[in-house]
Amino acid sequence: MQYHEPSLQSRHNPDNHLPAYARISQSLRRQIESKAWQPGDLIPTESRLSKEYGVSIGTVRKALQELVIAGFLHRVQGKGTYVAGSFIRSKDHRFYRTHAAFGEPDPERRFTFLRSSTEPGQDFICRYLQLAEGTPLLKLERLISIDDRPFVLVHSYFEAARFPELARTDPRRFESEALTLIIEEDYGTPTMSASELCCAATALPEVAAVLQLPENSPVLFLEMLSCSYNEIPYEYRQSFCVPGRKLSRSY
Repeated sequence: MQYHEPSLQSRHNPDNHLPAYARISQSLRRQIESKAWQPGDLIPTESRLSKEYGVSIGTVRKALQELVIAGFLHRVQGKGTYVAGSFIRSKDHRFYRTHAAFGEPDPERRFTFLRSSTEPGQDFICRYLQLAEGTPLLKLERLISIDDRPFVLVHSYFEAARFPELARTDPRRFESEALTLIIEEDYGTPTMSASELCCAATALPEVAAVLQLPENSPVLFLEMLSCSYNEIPYEYRQSFCVPGRKLSRSY
């Protein structure tokens, strides 16, 4: 694991009106948000931080606990405290699992990367991503197949300037790794939260063609917004699912 020296607070730091533990928490949080510390980095020991900040170990422990609760850090007993990464940790884990019936094992799934493109962002997507109208967005299209039959078409949108190399990523990575972890590993942007909405919809011609459905067939439509530090969104995702199988959440 990498190790980074923390920056000490200035006497003129605007956080000085806060209790000592809160000032330390804010200082360490800035280290994480500025990416001076990356996901998976081992942070200094409580004893080391106590000396650096000139406070008791109890004060440091309280500051670290705040960051653990907020999702910025996680503790590993006997090893230390690490910068937290995405809440989806395994490359085999996906946001959704499919079942013919609840309690049955997952069927055979295959992930296929279809294409990528850069286009001016639609107004509503830019609003979701807190971007100016028309900001260039990178669109990734992927297909999940069940038993060699199309099941879920996924469109993911990212700010093109924020993830400049994503379009040139080896497509095989999108088929073998969770996109969430690719974003974290390549850009130091872990997923701290994700919200979603789902509803019934009809398949537009381009969606129906990929899913091998008649036009205007019913589909399950899911929207998801993934956020990193400070609840700043980085991905807007649309999923079009063929009905007929139960869909459940998985982390």
